[in-house]
Amino acid sequence: MRASLPLVAALLLGSQFPAAQAQYTATFIETSKVWGSVVADFNRDGHDDFFITGHDANDRIWYWTKKGYKPAAQVLPWVDRHDCDAADVNLDGLLDLYCAIGAEKGTGVKVNELWMQLPTGAFEAASGFGAEDPYGRGRRPVFLDFNHDGYPDLYLTNDATPRPDGQLNENRLFINQAGAGFTPVDTIASGDKGYQCAVKGDFNQDGWDDLLVCFENGPGHLYLNNQAGNFTEVASPAVGVEWKDAKLVDMNGDGRDDLVLVTLTNLFQIWLNTGAAPYFTSPAYEDLLPAKGVSVAVGDFNRDGRKDVYVVLQDLKCLTTTVDRAPDMLYTARTTAGFDKTLLPQALRGCGHMADVVDGDKLLLENGGMDFKGPNYLLSW
Repeated sequence: MRASLPLVAALLLGSQFPAAQAQYTATFIETSKVWGSVVADFNRDGHDDFFITGHDANDRIWYWTKKGYKPAAQVLPWVDRHDCDAADVNLDGLLDLYCAIGAEKGTGVKVNELWMQLPTGAFEAASGFGAEDPYGRGRRPVFLDFNHDGYPDLYLTNDATPRPDGQLNENRLFINQAGAGFTPVDTIASGDKGYQCAVKGDFNQDGWDDLLVCFENGPGHLYLNNQAGNFTEVASPAVGVEWKDAKLVDMNGDGRDDLVLVTLTNLFQIWLNTGAAPYFTSPAYEDLLPAKGVSVAVGDFNRDGRKDVYVVLQDLKCLTTTVDRAPDMLYTARTTAGFDKTLLPQALRGCGHMADVVDGDKLLLENGGMDFKGPNYLLSW
């Protein structure tokens, strides 16, 4: 049983924890551009593998081995690939991969990808699967079981700029037809709703998947599944500011999804779920970041049974200087309440951009970017 973080109105920061506790080992993975990442156990060996969507010619899965992560022999063909997500689309016991593709800044026509995993472990491109979304400027997809039938459905975010040809370019929901393809449906989450992040969860613990979306041009969205073919938007105080990144994670061990986020005003916040609408009423924890927060990852990095948080900070000058002077931040949960925080100087090459959690206690730090190549690392504490 995980130790719990007490529910309090505000959690106070303490002194930095001993430096030795914050030291990490960084293992270089590859150099690439970064539009997103997928962390999943693709080969069912009990360890997470990962796929960094590099928007370049080297996109491939990295598999865990006893001697470290090794790249797959199969390299996906170069396309304008942005972010991807993984799920067992046809319930054959094998994880498949869906990737959102750009559309030449909203002027071109393309086909999003669905890669079906074969029993050999190789991936085969599907065609005519119904979620190609040819006119969308694809950004972040997320699988969720919207209609509660056991098959993963798909919510796709797009950079919803108007197209000169008037074709549809917006966020869309696609319903899985028992593994035989997808059919689009309209919900209140359809339209220009944002693409900065997209996360599934279950705010009200009813067993139906809900949805969180970060909107880069305004406050985010919390969509509650109404179990009748649509969502209901949650009017929470948490959506009062724009989110740069957000996650839904049970931070205090009470079984409810809490909201962990960084805002455009460089606040790191944790909103504990109250268990009743509007679910997130006030931040239980808040800290002003020393630089621009761009990505948040939650894991048990020191393996003490409590949730810690890693926040990637971005040095805006790094894109031209290639020197990242913005430290990242590590928030380590205390035994009783609150967090100790440590500034982690960015001594690694590249510009801090994104982070994801691997096997629950390691961090995939992606120091490339959408418009430049950079090194990616696996951090272990």
